[in-house]
Amino acid sequence: MALQLRVTPTSSFSTRWTRLGSWQRQGNHDHGRSARDPPQPLPVAAELTRALDKVGVRYGVIQDSAGLQKGLAGLDDIDLLVEKADHGTFCAVVAGLNGIRGVSLACYDNVCAGREDWFIPDFTHGKYLHLDVHIGLRVGWGFRKRYLLRPDAFLCQWERVKIGDVNIPVATPDTELRRAITRFAFSSWTPPWKSWLALCGVGGLFSRIILASEENQHRSDEILLTCYGPAICRIRREDDTLLVHRGDLRKLRRRIRSECGFRGPTITDFTVHLVRKTAYLMLRLVQRLAPHSIAPKRRPANGGLVVALVGPDGVGKSTQVDRLVKTFQWKFGCVKSYAGTGEGKGWWTRKLAMKLIAPRKHHLKSAIEHKGSSGALRNWTSIMSTAGLAFWGLLIAVERYAMVRRAHRSATRGLIVICDRWPQSLQRGYLDGPIIPTSADHLPVIKLLARLERTLYRRMQEMRPHLTLHLVSDYSVSERRKPGGIRKEAFDARLSLMAELRRIDPEIKIVDASGSMETVACNLFRHVWLSL
Repeated sequence: MALQLRVTPTSSFSTRWTRLGSWQRQGNHDHGRSARDPPQPLPVAAELTRALDKVGVRYGVIQDSAGLQKGLAGLDDIDLLVEKADHGTFCAVVAGLNGIRGVSLACYDNVCAGREDWFIPDFTHGKYLHLDVHIGLRVGWGFRKRYLLRPDAFLCQWERVKIGDVNIPVATPDTELRRAITRFAFSSWTPPWKSWLALCGVGGLFSRIILASEENQHRSDEILLTCYGPAICRIRREDDTLLVHRGDLRKLRRRIRSECGFRGPTITDFTVHLVRKTAYLMLRLVQRLAPHSIAPKRRPANGGLVVALVGPDGVGKSTQVDRLVKTFQWKFGCVKSYAGTGEGKGWWTRKLAMKLIAPRKHHLKSAIEHKGSSGALRNWTSIMSTAGLAFWGLLIAVERYAMVRRAHRSATRGLIVICDRWPQSLQRGYLDGPIIPTSADHLPVIKLLARLERTLYRRMQEMRPHLTLHLVSDYSVSERRKPGGIRKEAFDARLSLMAELRRIDPEIKIVDASGSMETVACNLFRHVWLSL
């Protein structure tokens, strides 16, 4: 005989939130990582829950409670259901924690009424939480979630879960299972000759419901679950897979459409879903063929940002740029740009020219440092070297100008652009400035190239990044991290030039690069986040 489980909460959706007990769910530290090294919640997660409880916001984790521990550690999403009347208070609390809201293109499946993306930073760890906030429960096709479940028909029960210092309301297993089945009713498909459909990912919920049932002694593998009002679904388990009866899902789907006041043909939902999914796939194809040519899937509500990290060699610019890109790429559109002349990403023509000039490297450096003194231009060999330097300098200027324009163009589309270095026009030969020596202007061709180079750098000066971060440290730090990478005189010259740049532009931020990589990364993350 089948085991019947009917969920009939005694209190309504609105009043049930205030009657929550505190308990510790067994095994909640087993999700996400191994038992030896479970992910620890970020401190901001505990701060958030305390702030929400203090002001009386009614909220709870409505789905995917198995991944809650990873979500609190900033490794996964957290799906929150917030009472509509408390939404304004919730937004105020999140904004007080430096939270920002994300927006997405309308063609994506996560765009529907009553759903928002919120991100809360944790500056002590250089990470952020992603809150997938729902104001009311909506179900439907993946790109057509238009059916709002009535609170009086779909009743939610909650229980408190304590993970570390975080005490947060979570939907009970039966509530979460009913929620999963109502969503599955609109996204399932099976051949007509099959009566049972596989519902993956919720086997653990099924096990806890059976173990909690008073009639577990019957050891039945099939239960009847009340999903929406009087609608009942038969479910059973085979090995690690949960099966749902196809006929019951069809009845549940019709019941939900009827309760939401929709009488039209069901083919309409499928048609709209297919059209929006086709548009989504076409955008994905365009992004693959022409990266960063359109807006990303998710971006900050205030738009994109161009960030430039500037500093001498050996202070960790490239490492920190890679860390920032990896951090923000988790949920936002984030790209890396390189304005140097080293082994970073760049034009193959510039790299080929660099290989041709490499044999004259020391002579070219001498020409730059001595500003092309007369002794450096006595013979035709020196003249040809200087001409090669001029062509190479113009090629670099063109590449940097294209990089600067591309960075700002990407930011207008909503991307976060992290730039390794940034061109400056204050002094030649240092910190990605002009290269062609001014003393070689008596040669007509080089004079023309130098004038073109100055024009490009002047235009780049008009397109400054939204945020410039100067990494500063002692020479000992650079020598320890990159032995022999730069001489002390050149290191000090770059620091002096950076100080002059800060005098001209007081909005440039200073970050001490002498600390550990983790400390520097957290400081950089804080500056970038507060500028979004």
